[in-house]
Amino acid sequence: MYKPRLFAPGPVEVPAQVLSAMARPTVHHRTPEFKEIFLRTREKLADVCCVSGEDVLILAGSGTSAFEAGFLASVPKGTKVLGIDAGKFGERWIKMASTFGYEVIDLKFDWGKVAEPERLRETLKANPDIGVVMTTHSETSTGTLHDVKALAKVVKEENPDALILVDCVTSLGATEIRPNEWRLDGVFSGSQKGLMLPPGLGFAWLSKRAWSQQNLSPSFYLDLRKERKSQTKGETAYTPAVNLIYGLETSLDMHLEEGLDNVWRRRERFNNAIIAGAKAVGCQPYAERPSPAVAALYAPEGISAPDIVKGFTKRGMRIAGGQDHAKPVMFRPSALGYLDDFDVISISVALEASLRDLGHVFEQGAAVVATMKALET
Repeated sequence: MYKPRLFAPGPVEVPAQVLSAMARPTVHHRTPEFKEIFLRTREKLADVCCVSGEDVLILAGSGTSAFEAGFLASVPKGTKVLGIDAGKFGERWIKMASTFGYEVIDLKFDWGKVAEPERLRETLKANPDIGVVMTTHSETSTGTLHDVKALAKVVKEENPDALILVDCVTSLGATEIRPNEWRLDGVFSGSQKGLMLPPGLGFAWLSKRAWSQQNLSPSFYLDLRKERKSQTKGETAYTPAVNLIYGLETSLDMHLEEGLDNVWRRRERFNNAIIAGAKAVGCQPYAERPSPAVAALYAPEGISAPDIVKGFTKRGMRIAGGQDHAKPVMFRPSALGYLDDFDVISISVALEASLRDLGHVFEQGAAVVATMKALET
């Protein structure tokens, strides 16, 4: 059966060696054999998350499950929460906290704009009782990379006791993340993005300050304290996704062998090349500070963005469309998966073909040439 190739910001193309690793026979998860694999994989995951030697917990779930588990483990009931809302996923964490009965301040920014540290500072000054700040790093819905380092600096300056919890679902494996250096308190991600696995695993890291909150999690299955106790011994509290963990170790090996700095540079080079090609045929970036994980692009005036997405699908390529009010005007190709320079060029080829079908007038080959030039840098 024919499978269209994935050029979306998740799920992504999975490397053959990862697929091969996941095809190994399943071992029982309560055995010395699995314990050895699991402890080794967790150690490598901590290295890729730039928190070597610390606990990064592996959950059978998505990035959302990891954020929820980390939030419930570290934010005591009655804490006032601030959520930075600059896209669909910033909005999600505000809805999550509200669902659990927390008082939440919604600090809104226009979609595509970066979260401004000074507006955060003003809000913290006006609300000195805020106990936790939630934000996204790479806001997938808008293609925006927020300056988490600067935001965390403001939080620690204005309210040193407040925690900062960060959605790194599309930034892990795509761009620099330094949880301890940036004084973050929670980092959460998932498997089907920059780590190039199928969906099904969530990852959660908490700082020592976050663990010290001693919150009694109201969750049974997503109880990070229970998981931490088990995982330090090479087990999981409940049944793990054994074969996904096989694949995870292989993906982590690939990242560490290439070198994280090289991975981050490659992701940025790919995304810059996609944007350069799109601009050459009249598609402008949606984000003022693009994330290396996804190229959020405006369709040319008079062209329907959903029709561009359909044009890619017609050519065997799955990209993402816009969400909510951005759906009519935005489309989102991504080179977040297991791709190379020629795959990136093929995005520009498909974009030109799709725009030509829709009657858009441009210089044929302009996107391809611009993409190739950008890839040379």
